[in-house]
Amino acid sequence: MPEVDEIREEARRNTRGRFEQWAKNPTCAANILSAVHNVRLDAAARQVGLVPSFGQSPFAIARGNRFEAGLFYDEAARLREGLERKGCLPPSSAGFVDLRLKMNGGRHVSTVDQALEQTTRWLADIATDRTSVASIVAAPMVRIPRGVILPEALLIIDVVAVLAEEGRVRLRVGEIKVFPDRGGHTDPHQLASARAQAGLYQHALTLAVASLELADTIHVSTDGFLIFTWPGSNSPAVRPSEDLTYQAIRAQRGFLRLEEVAQSLVRDDDFSADNPTLVQRVLEAETDYSESCLSFCDLAPRCHAAASAADDPIILGGEVKRVLGDTSLTRAIQLLGGAEPVDDREADLQRLLTET
Repeated sequence: MPEVDEIREEARRNTRGRFEQWAKNPTCAANILSAVHNVRLDAAARQVGLVPSFGQSPFAIARGNRFEAGLFYDEAARLREGLERKGCLPPSSAGFVDLRLKMNGGRHVSTVDQALEQTTRWLADIATDRTSVASIVAAPMVRIPRGVILPEALLIIDVVAVLAEEGRVRLRVGEIKVFPDRGGHTDPHQLASARAQAGLYQHALTLAVASLELADTIHVSTDGFLIFTWPGSNSPAVRPSEDLTYQAIRAQRGFLRLEEVAQSLVRDDDFSADNPTLVQRVLEAETDYSESCLSFCDLAPRCHAAASAADDPIILGGEVKRVLGDTSLTRAIQLLGGAEPVDDREADLQRLLTET
């Protein structure tokens, strides 16, 4: 089955999913180890007797694939209309470059090496000739010039909007999700996750441009755009002018941490997803539980139980944790019930709790 083996190898080299996993909780050492060394969280969960529950739904995958395919159909006509309407592209923009792998719906690119080569060629071309720049580029693939993910750090960016300006080319990163966009009521965790991933790709593209010594002529904008769905449909809802500055800075800091973890093991380690030694290292690593873990991590029940045993307010969510800080849930309930504060900090917290 050489063709099947080749497809599996191409999928293994595409580390986008592992970057996205890391971005959902970049402060958890166990999650970092899992992402860097390709250790499946469901394998770790099984080892401690948990039943994995976060395998990707084939229906969700199929819907996501259909949504993305629809955006790029007919030279990305549907996507272009939405980007122009929201000001991400000027009216009557033109040109489409499809760098998607064939396994992901593309028509021209078969392998990861071809995707890397064609992305590099595309960047070099727009740096030297701004007269015929295609305004929409689907799925450019970049190699991060640092050892942040093992054995190599590759990222596929959903979409890039390109605008030729006087003296340079501006690139805006776009992130595509099938989340429903409900205006001011869009799920805040889904929105934060999409922004974090967009910031990650913005920083990765900036690194790639710099590594090719093209930063003088290509500018990667600090603002990007998100593409969700209209509720109950597969029509795109474009959220323009998303400031990714904070998310890109967080990605930059996170890359340093990822690189430290990547270098903590020798390079000839087995990178299989169920390597027993690496699975055990993930289980022994420190964790930083948050409510976002409930949406992706098979070890979340174990961490939730530990936080509950420690009387940590994080079990009630990030907002409660920010308010209570190091104060335990039990002590907060006592203060809410009228207990005498032992210091000024508890007095301030008691006033806050009773006033709200």
